Amino acid sequence: MGNTNKKQAAMPHDVSSHFHKLEEDITCSICLFELDQPVSITCGHTFCEKCISSYWDNTQLLGSRCPECRMICPRDQLIPVHRLRNLITNVQLVVKEEQARKEYRDGPIQLVFTDSSGKLQLDETAVTSLFLNDNVSNYPACLICVIGEKRRGKSFLMNYILRALRSREQNQPPSLGGHDDALEGFDWKAGTDGVTKGIWIWSRPFIVEKAGEKMAVYVVDTEGSLDLDGDRETSIKLSALSMILSSYLIFNVNSNLKTTELDYLEIYLTISELTGKSFSLNNLQHLDILVRDWQNFEKCGRGPGREYIDHVTERLRKGPEHRLVFETLRSPSVTGFLLPNPGKGVLRSSGLGKLSDMDEEFRNLLTDYITELVRGIWQYKRSDIHGDIVTCARLGDVLKEFVNILQNEKYRFSSPVEMFHTFENQKIANDAVKKFQSFKETEVPPGTSVFKVLGIKPGDMRSKTDKIASRLLDEYASRLVGCTDRDKQELVEEMKSNLQNEQEKFCADYSKRFTKCAVTVGVAVGGGVLSLAGGVVGAAVAGTVLAAEAITILGSTTATMVASMVGGSLTMGAIGGGVGAGVGKAIGNREKKKQETPVEEGSSQESSNDKERLVKKNL
Repeated sequence: MGNTNKKQAAMPHDVSSHFHKLEEDITCSICLFELDQPVSITCGHTFCEKCISSYWDNTQLLGSRCPECRMICPRDQLIPVHRLRNLITNVQLVVKEEQARKEYRDGPIQLVFTDSSGKLQLDETAVTSLFLNDNVSNYPACLICVIGEKRRGKSFLMNYILRALRSREQNQPPSLGGHDDALEGFDWKAGTDGVTKGIWIWSRPFIVEKAGEKMAVYVVDTEGSLDLDGDRETSIKLSALSMILSSYLIFNVNSNLKTTELDYLEIYLTISELTGKSFSLNNLQHLDILVRDWQNFEKCGRGPGREYIDHVTERLRKGPEHRLVFETLRSPSVTGFLLPNPGKGVLRSSGLGKLSDMDEEFRNLLTDYITELVRGIWQYKRSDIHGDIVTCARLGDVLKEFVNILQNEKYRFSSPVEMFHTFENQKIANDAVKKFQSFKETEVPPGTSVFKVLGIKPGDMRSKTDKIASRLLDEYASRLVGCTDRDKQELVEEMKSNLQNEQEKFCADYSKRFTKCAVTVGVAVGGGVLSLAGGVVGAAVAGTVLAAEAITILGSTTATMVASMVGGSLTMGAIGGGVGAGVGKAIGNREKKKQETPVEEGSSQESSNDKERLVKKNL
């Protein structure tokens, strides 16, 4: 009979193609959909009952011919095909399952990796598909992340978590699968070689639902985060990334918390605390210390795990080292669980990892551990330091920003504190740039009136930007942390260059805008007013307003022009428009030229005389 728990294998390619061919055979040739209430006519061909009846009703002149073979068939001999109807239902189910399996092909993705030069790289395509796509971007995010030394069963554990999440996603009780199902997912097979360093993530989130709300659950594996004897800098970066990604962090250790594990944990908690501050994220939502191969198989599980954590905490109380570990282990957000050895059957199973190969005690405890985690998954939504929920989209943006900072070759660090300083200095740099952007938006926001623009000449605007850029640069330099004098000088020079580029672009844009406004006002001064006034009164009012603005901005000569032209004819208005445009353009070009040519001391006399000469020249 076979094992009823055995996992249904994916269809072989040839079998799958036969099913798809069969799907074509059960399609009605009239409506081109699957047969509905199939009936056979006397020639042997089969159609939907409604389709063949309707077809014959519309082709009365041709008689009741078969749409396929054209044989004349009696209308009253429609034979229901019950077996075919059942077959159609089964084929539809199998084909749709196969299509879904192909569409959502699961597997691990290396989200973050190191290239041949040792530089950290991010798979941005994966970030977009996993975190930023419209289907999940607004969902709360939950991330189960496992860290620990290589070849200690991390991936083995995660693959069973994947199974439980699949069943949870389908609104079924968490299940570890059939006893004889081969274990698939992350690379877990026994051996001495670990997989490539980096952050590995399952190729899709599991969407779980509770009371109408949906949440995206990710499963993450970190390889190399605790390999501090190797590339220490890469290990620290990966540890920090693990912190960014995790809301439920499993620290997977072998036998007990030895000094090495405590050292790792101290460093990891330091990274977690500092990085959380830099990105305004809750630094440690839940830490679960999972001890594998626990020797006392009679005292395993969650309760003994808590007792063991209390024992370690008491031991650390007496020493000066691992102070952060000591404080953390006392937190209610930290739990422990003890698992015995899985038994020799797992090692002898040729890497299949079947539940049936495990010792019963281990299998039962593993089931308890994962079931508890998956059932309580809603407790572990990612949150920030304010307690607000972190969405998938926000997490994806943070991840991109995080890796972008770490990719900068000038950032070198061998300790968590150095990395924290890097993040803080980047925040300070971003703050300076944002303040300059805010200055620009405040000075000349969209929709600013023509007269307000002309009230600040380009030369004056450049002076303003010089002052704000200088102030921001001094403020930036004073706020930098953890820098040597040389590093500080390099960072300040880089910021100075960035601000200068922003300043030049803004001043160039403002100069163009000023010229355009000057031309616009010139047209209005010369003749545009007349087109606005339907009579002498209207023209007088409009002229008075323009004259008042012009006195302040362009000088009395232009104001006199406005007042004198209010009573003029439409013809004179048109002529004046041309003159005004010339005046405006001349003023704008003059200001632009002043930007390009330094003004000698004592030669800059402002301005009704200058503007008067410009007016006379254009007249």
